[in-house]
Amino acid sequence: MSEINIRKLSIITNKRGDLLKGFLKSENKNIDVKEVYFSEINPNEIKAWKRHKSMTSNLIVVKGEIKVVIQKEEGKFISEVISKNNYKMITIPPNYWFGFQCIGNEIGLLANISNEEHRDIESEELTINNIEFDWV
Repeated sequence: MSEINIRKLSIITNKRGDLLKGFLKSENKNIDVKEVYFSEINPNEIKAWKRHKSMTSNLIVVKGEIKVVIQKEEGKFISEVISKNNYKMITIPPNYWFGFQCIGNEIGLLANISNEEHRDIESEELTINNIEFDWV
């Protein structure tokens, strides 16, 4: 399997409103963007578990505060809270189970920059109880 990648993104401050850089082709030459979609997560809700068979997901939080959890192997996880205060992009290659939780008081908004257009048959889903993880 390819490796999970977490990298900081830049924020350009402006007194009228900051500019948050999201995706620069020059920094992501190996990503062939086919679709960008947004997923809302209500406060304190969890969306888990999903695994893509061939799609690579590049996740950026554009609003709120979201915990992203990735199962590296059975019983071993990577957990990262991303928000404007911890502005990063998380790249999740195919074949990793992952989920996310809105941990802020406002609706979270997550962008997924992917190398494939969405197809239902390309991914698998499990209920939250199928993979044991302490979300607290």
